[in-house]
Amino acid sequence: MILTLITLKSPQQAPAIGPFQEIARKRYRWYLSQEFTEYAPGVWYTGVKPYHSNIFPFLVMDLHILLRGVTCNVFFGHDLLPYNTFEHERIQLNEPLGHEIEAIRQKVPQSKSHIRFQGFGNRVGIGLNALSTLYVEMLSTLTRVECDVLTQLRDFQYLQYEDPTVTRTFGLQKKVADKLSKSPVAIHHSLRSSKYLLMAETATAMKEMMV
Repeated sequence: MILTLITLKSPQQAPAIGPFQEIARKRYRWYLSQEFTEYAPGVWYTGVKPYHSNIFPFLVMDLHILLRGVTCNVFFGHDLLPYNTFEHERIQLNEPLGHEIEAIRQKVPQSKSHIRFQGFGNRVGIGLNALSTLYVEMLSTLTRVECDVLTQLRDFQYLQYEDPTVTRTFGLQKKVADKLSKSPVAIHHSLRSSKYLLMAETATAMKEMMV
């Protein structure tokens, strides 16, 4: 199992995780060992089988689109959890692992959003962490209008393909425009200003490194 941690900057932001839980239930429930479970104020965890690790960049994308402006740190730790035979076996964090989690949290910068991969092998880990720096920079600069557009786009992508790792926009921009009562040109401009294509390509590159 790969330990997955989401940490919001302060406990006061904790209620914001609720809507993300709904997205996780809808798009990612088949990949997660359990729902994101509160570990400490502002910190949630779950586990993911190694062969499902390709969802990570898209999980982070959906989190940042929903929590625009909220500083959030995401950690993916390979081999920190014991291997579980069952796909959805509930994870119990013991005291030694709790100490390790606290040590991990202390190393994460608190002033800005951050993504960190650990235990994926030296070369893969270096590549993932390098790409994640670019990735989180793009996600952290999204505007409210851009997030509104991307929220609808991600909804339509999942409705059409039933796969949260699909980032295609062909045939969907018109649907987004109709849903938001905007012109297709305005939607195109929002996707371009948000650097969505670069964002999607970066997510796909990270996905392919973990396959």
